[in-house]
Amino acid sequence: MGFAKQGMAERLALLLAGRVPRMDAPDNSRPAGVLVPLYVRDDAWHVLLNVRSHHVGQHKGEIAFPGGRLEPDDADMVTCALREAHEEMGIRPGDVQVLGQLDGVYTRTGYMVWPIVGVIPYPYSFVADRREVAEVIEAPLGALLDASAVRHETRLQPDGTLLRRRAFAHGRHLIFGATAVMLDQLLGYVSQAMDASLEAEG
Repeated sequence: MGFAKQGMAERLALLLAGRVPRMDAPDNSRPAGVLVPLYVRDDAWHVLLNVRSHHVGQHKGEIAFPGGRLEPDDADMVTCALREAHEEMGIRPGDVQVLGQLDGVYTRTGYMVWPIVGVIPYPYSFVADRREVAEVIEAPLGALLDASAVRHETRLQPDGTLLRRRAFAHGRHLIFGATAVMLDQLLGYVSQAMDASLEAEG
């Protein structure tokens, strides 16, 4: 992908450090956290997503990052995201190197989602909870960065306005909605990390 495997994680951490994530949502929104897990597989950076099962209460069959709502015992949103990733995918919190946080995304179901970016080792023995996860998706960042992966989503809002945003195709899957907004943010920072790496090499 044009930059050192270890250097990418370090540059992403620098880009995410010290920023104050935007969290624009109504006062009655419900907080939730997701982990955006990154890892190196076959000498290329990948991001882990999953297809939600049809047994979950909301967003059935949609593509998402592992995560869920904030519970009373969660110390903060990072704790929430790590706990949920462990419950859904068997990713142990101690195995995650947290790099930082993306801007929050408000969902149509009333959740304010806090995306936490982290690196995990690979190979990893993922243990998906089949009550919540129908399929595991391991998507190469290089493929998602390619212009051919970009799609465009248009959604009619309750006030009659149109919401336009990017979506992403990966194989037979379409990543759209809040997950695509988070992924779009991530890819923006990955592009910046790549540019910084190329400048350093030059």
